[in-house]
Amino acid sequence: MKPSSGGDIATHLLAFGGAFVASLLATPIARRVALRLGILDRPNERKSHPDPTPYLGGLGIIVAFVAVMLAGALIRDVDGQNDKIAVFLGGGLLLGIVGLCDDLRPVPWWAKGTVVLGLGGALYAVGVRAEPFSIWQLNLIVTLVWVLGITSAINFLDNMDGLTAGVAVIAASYLSVLTALTGQVVVASLSAAVAGCALGFLWYNGPPAKIFMGDAGSLFLGWLLAALAIEPRFDNLQRVTFFVPIAILAVPIFDTAMVMVSRLRRGLSPLKPGLDHSSHRLVKLGIPRPAAVGLHYAAALGSGWLGVVIAFARPSTAYLLMGWIVAVGAFLAVLMMQVKVDD
Repeated sequence: MKPSSGGDIATHLLAFGGAFVASLLATPIARRVALRLGILDRPNERKSHPDPTPYLGGLGIIVAFVAVMLAGALIRDVDGQNDKIAVFLGGGLLLGIVGLCDDLRPVPWWAKGTVVLGLGGALYAVGVRAEPFSIWQLNLIVTLVWVLGITSAINFLDNMDGLTAGVAVIAASYLSVLTALTGQVVVASLSAAVAGCALGFLWYNGPPAKIFMGDAGSLFLGWLLAALAIEPRFDNLQRVTFFVPIAILAVPIFDTAMVMVSRLRRGLSPLKPGLDHSSHRLVKLGIPRPAAVGLHYAAALGSGWLGVVIAFARPSTAYLLMGWIVAVGAFLAVLMMQVKVDD
């Protein structure tokens, strides 16, 4: 694979900048609509914010991303990858609609999961898939588990001001830079647009948040990150290429895994909302909320950097680094679970 050319780099920067500006403009409009319609996230015992806060931030993210994609389609050839782009965008829009419905009136978890699994099957059909095995059936299962897991993890991570948007900016930026360096132009541009949309929204979502992205935004971002992360290939890694997206998205993976294990140990449903995520546990230890969010950013930057190293490493080094990430994650999870939380 060849690195992106100067023209490609300009395309990536335009995708990022255009998405950032579009999100920066669309988000306050979504906020005004939410206030006018009374679409507010009201505090309760399962939520950590003290005041009613407008939803619909996800609409600003979605509108910005779609606008940039449509503009890009008019000025740049996509190298025969129309089917993949159609699934990326179509899946995102469908999950955005499902998320919006869930923001207005709760949608059963199994219904959302069924939609995500169906979209994961569509990804596999157009060639966007994890391939750690030589048996296609196993690769299909891994792909479906990955898509459902990452989409859900980004959704679950949306539990504190600025947390999900910031982690999405970091993860998408790493994906964009890595794929630009290896000449994978379409994924690089789409990832840059995701980073721009999330950053524009973060301008209004940083603590104290003026608007929340809601499930519409978190499912949309989760789907795009899940799909875009398993598309890149790194020739030197072959079968362990899959380590790269795991490292880049280690923070949401860690948080979801820790929460689910903790809840199962306490005899609780792992799918219910609660105040027992890694961010909440850090606050319980006396760390201010902005600092707790910042620690997640630092972890995302660190694990993402290891993903960059893995992408250009020999397979033996990749195994060692992946083992280190897993070991550190397990150690931190054990420590986190010692923090007492409310059931």
